Amino acid sequence: MAAKRKRNLFDGLLYFLNTLSALALMGAYLANFINPSWISWFAFLGLAYPYLLIANIVFAIWWTLRLKVKIVLPVFAIALGFWLIPYYYKLGSGANVVASGESLKLLTYNVHNLNISNWLEDPEVPQKIKALIEGENPDVVLLQEFVRLREELKIDMPYQYHLIGEKAGSTGQLIYSKHPIVDQGYYTLPQPEGSVNKSSKALWVDIQWNDHRIRVMNLHLYSVGLRKEYYEDLEQLSSKKQEQLQEELYEIGGSLKRAFERRAYQVDFLDSLIASEEKPLIVAGDFNDGPCSYTFHQLNKNLEDSYYAAGQGWMGTFNNSPHPLRIDYILFKEERFHCHQHKIIREKLSDHYPVIAEFSLR
Repeated sequence: MAAKRKRNLFDGLLYFLNTLSALALMGAYLANFINPSWISWFAFLGLAYPYLLIANIVFAIWWTLRLKVKIVLPVFAIALGFWLIPYYYKLGSGANVVASGESLKLLTYNVHNLNISNWLEDPEVPQKIKALIEGENPDVVLLQEFVRLREELKIDMPYQYHLIGEKAGSTGQLIYSKHPIVDQGYYTLPQPEGSVNKSSKALWVDIQWNDHRIRVMNLHLYSVGLRKEYYEDLEQLSSKKQEQLQEELYEIGGSLKRAFERRAYQVDFLDSLIASEEKPLIVAGDFNDGPCSYTFHQLNKNLEDSYYAAGQGWMGTFNNSPHPLRIDYILFKEERFHCHQHKIIREKLSDHYPVIAEFSLR
C-alpha cells in the first residue's frame, strides 16, 4: 500500500513537471507569431524549443512504458507544433545532381572579423577561410563581419559589392560573384526609437545569370552581443554563487530581450520588401535567431528555407555556444528556384560555420 502511494506521488510530481513543460512548449510555438516588441517571454521560450521538445518526447516515452493515459498531454503538445521539427532535424533529404552550368551555388559565411582578435590561436585563419571558399568554388559568396586587413584578403572572383571603409580594421558585409553584377544597393534596417547603435544594412545585388536577372540579399541582423565568457559560464552554472549567477543571468536576459526586439523591427521592414520583389530572390546571411522565432517566421513567410528543402540531419551553424545553433540561413523564392543541395562545412575558422546551397531556376 505504501509503495503504491509512493508511486502515485512520484507519478503526480512527474505529471506536474510534464504539464509545465507541455505548456512551455506550446508557448514556444507562439514565438513565431508574437512580436517580441509586444511580449518578449515567448521569444525566450522559442529559444528553448529544442530542449522543451526533447523533454516532452521523454515524458511521452515514460507514460507509454507505464501504459498511462497521461501520454495524451505530451503527445498533444508535440503534435501541435509538429510542423516545426523539420526546420531543426530532417531525415531522407539529400543532394541532387544538376548539369554543369545549370546550377547556382551560393555560400554564406560569418567570418568573425577574420580572427583579428586572435580568439583562435591560428595566425593562418584568413588564408584558410580564403582557401575554403575558393575550394568550394561557389558562384556567389556572402560574407558578414568581414574586416579589412593591412594585407587585404581578396577572394578570386571578378565581381564584388561591399560597404566597408578603406582603413584597415573597417568591418562590414561583402558580396562576391562570378557572374556580372548589373545593379547594387543597400537598405538601412530600422531600429527602435532611442537606440544609440548604428543601424544594420541589408546589401543587395542583381546578378545576370544564364539570361536571367536574379536578386541576392546579404543580411546580418542585430546580434545578441554576448561575450565569449558568457557562453563558457552557461556551461558552469552549477558552480556559480547565487548572487553572481543572478547578476549574469539578468545581463544575459537583458541582452537577449533587446536583440529580440531590434530584430523584430528589422524583419518587419524586410517582410514588405521581400513580398513585393518580383525577380527571382535569394536572401541569406546571419539572422542571429533560431527557426522557432519571430525573426525566422517573418522571413520564411514568403521564402523557402534551403535546409527544409534539401538538408538532412542536424545543421547547427553557430559553434560558440553550449550546443550548435542554426542561425545562418539561405532562403529563396520557391516559385522561382528549385534547391538541390544544402550543407554546412564543419571547419572551425570562425564562430559560425559556412552554409552552402545550390539552385536551379524553375
